[in-house]
Amino acid sequence: MRCARAVEPLLCQLVLLARRQLHGLARDTDEEDVALSALKSAMLGVQNHRFPDLNDRTGLWPLLVTITARKAMNEIKRQRTQKRDSTAEERMANVELLAGSDLTPDFALRLGEAIESLVNALGDNTLRTIAQRKLEGYDNQEIAQELNVSTRTVARKLARIRQEWDERA
Repeated sequence: MRCARAVEPLLCQLVLLARRQLHGLARDTDEEDVALSALKSAMLGVQNHRFPDLNDRTGLWPLLVTITARKAMNEIKRQRTQKRDSTAEERMANVELLAGSDLTPDFALRLGEAIESLVNALGDNTLRTIAQRKLEGYDNQEIAQELNVSTRTVARKLARIRQEWDERA
């Protein structure tokens, strides 16, 4: 029972930290889950000797803060990815609906012109190339190999393309 009392204030502080980190998320996220997960990760790390420099309790708090902040950031990334994936699925469903219907040649021509206009509006040749390759069905790794850059660079540039196109819309 004494152990639970000793851990409770620490847990409350971690919950408050997680709440601040997760502030503004649209979905309900349980900051207590994030704090408990951080506490568990720290305990397992200590048990597995992953933190050899942890000699006293003054070193424990910065470790717990770091783990909690990282867990909160991972939760934010996870939720943003889910949101982006669901948006992409909705867009694909809309495209499939259009493709399934009887498209007139005029509509297909206007759609092609609109896409070409969006690609040409990108100010950078690299961005235009990445957008064209994505529209052609290439994956990030194939584009990265062609441009001799990392896949992370391609992903960052795709995010920039989406941002520019969203601003135009």
